[in-house]
Amino acid sequence: MPKLAAIPPAIRRAACAAHEAGHIVVGWHHGRAITHAWLRPPQGVSGETCFEPYRRGFDARSAQDRKRAEIEITILAAGHCGEMLYWNEPAGLKWYPGAIESHADDLAQMQPFLALLQPEQAEPLRARCERAATAILYRPAVRAAHAAIAARLDAQGRIGRDEVEAAMQGAGLTRD
Repeated sequence: MPKLAAIPPAIRRAACAAHEAGHIVVGWHHGRAITHAWLRPPQGVSGETCFEPYRRGFDARSAQDRKRAEIEITILAAGHCGEMLYWNEPAGLKWYPGAIESHADDLAQMQPFLALLQPEQAEPLRARCERAATAILYRPAVRAAHAAIAARLDAQGRIGRDEVEAAMQGAGLTRD
């Protein structure tokens, strides 16, 4: 396995784009409205996806809010799942660095939701959310949208709401 520093920046950028695209399409699936996503300069080997903020906070006593918290964990897990789609493709496979640390920021962002849910053990909940994200990402139309969004991010370094909607519609996906 190559060391991360030995992986060409273009490969790492493409993996990062797939990571952010994972957040985007799973968030879209769950009705979250993206504002934009971008790959950080200069090489785009890290990125960020931004969704519209919730209009109200979370209440741990509310079943609806507990479900929202689990969805947020699923969306955060989707970055790693989306990136793994890239590493498992021929372009990324020979460069796969093994255990990747691109998920560390997402794991940190999960903490407030885990604190709200207070599971006995966090790992089974995270694993369930990863499986849910993976199940969404492996749907053929979602795979097509994921690929289109990742390609756009890789090429342009940024994607906005309208471009995401166009990619989702182009893959035959519509909001219910």
